[in-house]
Amino acid sequence: MEKNALIAIVLSVLVIILWEWMRPRYETPLSPEEQMEVERERIPVPTPIRKLTDPVEKILPTGIQRTVKNIKVETDHYTAIFSNRGARLKSLLLKQYRLSVEEQSPPIEMIFSTPGLPYPLGVQIHDPVSFNDEDLIYDITGYSLRLTGNAKGTLTFQGQTPQGTTLIKKFTFTGSSYVIELEVSGGGSDGSSPPSLLLSTGGKNKNLSRDAVFEGLLALVDGKMIRENGEELSEGKILSGHVSWVGFGYTYFLFALLPDGNATQTVRVKQAGPGVLLDIGGQTGTGVGGRARYTIFIGPKDLSLMKTLGKGLEQSIDLGYFGFVSAPVLQLLRFSHRFTGSYGLDIILMTILIKLLLAPLTHKSFSSMKAMQKLQPQMQRIKDKFKGEKEKMNKEIMELYKRNKVNPLGGCLPMVLQFPVFIGLYNALRTPIELRHTPFLWINDLSRPDWESLPMTLLGWNVGIPILVLFMGASMFVQMWMTPTAGDPNQKRMMYMMPVIFTVMFVNFPSGLTIYWLVNNILTIVQQYIINRMTK
Repeated sequence: MEKNALIAIVLSVLVIILWEWMRPRYETPLSPEEQMEVERERIPVPTPIRKLTDPVEKILPTGIQRTVKNIKVETDHYTAIFSNRGARLKSLLLKQYRLSVEEQSPPIEMIFSTPGLPYPLGVQIHDPVSFNDEDLIYDITGYSLRLTGNAKGTLTFQGQTPQGTTLIKKFTFTGSSYVIELEVSGGGSDGSSPPSLLLSTGGKNKNLSRDAVFEGLLALVDGKMIRENGEELSEGKILSGHVSWVGFGYTYFLFALLPDGNATQTVRVKQAGPGVLLDIGGQTGTGVGGRARYTIFIGPKDLSLMKTLGKGLEQSIDLGYFGFVSAPVLQLLRFSHRFTGSYGLDIILMTILIKLLLAPLTHKSFSSMKAMQKLQPQMQRIKDKFKGEKEKMNKEIMELYKRNKVNPLGGCLPMVLQFPVFIGLYNALRTPIELRHTPFLWINDLSRPDWESLPMTLLGWNVGIPILVLFMGASMFVQMWMTPTAGDPNQKRMMYMMPVIFTVMFVNFPSGLTIYWLVNNILTIVQQYIINRMTK
């Protein structure tokens, strides 16, 4: 039994390590210069570089001079810049989320310039001839907006293609919402097919910090969640069906399109230089020139916020196969936070609650291992007596278990049952945006490794002191020392290697997860001490 328990523990560690490998979230830290890089005009002009708000003159082929204008929209949650060149979104700063944990850090920029890649929210017509509105200068109805609360405002862009087709994009904003409503009209010669809508991203966005890493294409099509990145996108991807939403995901943020209605959509995604380009179309148009409506969401992956949209957008938060555990944990953290105001304290309280719920299983496991330990001398005598007679030896050992009412799986099975809970907790504490930039005690950010909160320079390297991880490793060593084991010295040595393995693993794990594991270890030590006293 002890061998089985050891195998279960080792396999659990290997699964966690492989899980972390398959779900990368860390990149090489960006330099301050890269993080503070200012977005510039994507299309070069023969004049010196201008400020974002300065007009740029555009000479049309007909010789008519038109002015490229930038329109600013500010709400409670973001500041956006639209250009009438292509009626594109050039910038969107999330006002409540900073680039880094420092207070003077600028807000997160969700839109950025990538050479060879157009800005998002362009349109493309395929009938009668293919046309992309990237360089089309639109007329604007509306002015710069500043909205708060339930106040609404609109911007309407109208332009005409060289073939004489009128294109209209109407954006509607709400002061208290991350949502932008978009209506696109104009299209093919049949007067019913609206143009395709284009979404783009540069992938590795230098304006996003290292804890907001590009995840790739995310979509919910026919009720099925799709996640694509890397090789799948480089070869191109076509999705067809009822698209609840589609977009690009980052660790804590999302840029998504939610088509209106239940019409079948076709989504084409391809690699475009260093970035990714998405084309969505196929709605059945209504009215002259066809009309398509979309809801645009650019904001944080907040579970409660996304559920309010009612289209399954919350599935963009990757809680893994054990989401049935992770989701309630997130809700529990949010509920507790109403009273404590500290997510660090919420994690500790949650750990205590879960430990109490799992206490019967843990008690059964420890009691079984303790009983097995007491039987070791008798088991060894049976092995010596029936050496070379494996079948008879196993029969005698099973009779020994039966006489002493010991279940050989009693110590292993409770551990297996708890494993989904541990993985669910792991995902719940590494994915929620609530922990991002949240301080606790000396820790600056619960979503980052704790050594980053105590930085130091050693031989020219930027390192830190992982106090939490060291305490966690020490507590795990004490826990292993108190856990009943067989007399095999090789097994004991392997058991004592576990704290070392976990300490190395946790060095780059989120501080919130380390707090959970440390508190869980301390509670386990207390429980084991009580059991040991009771069984003396």
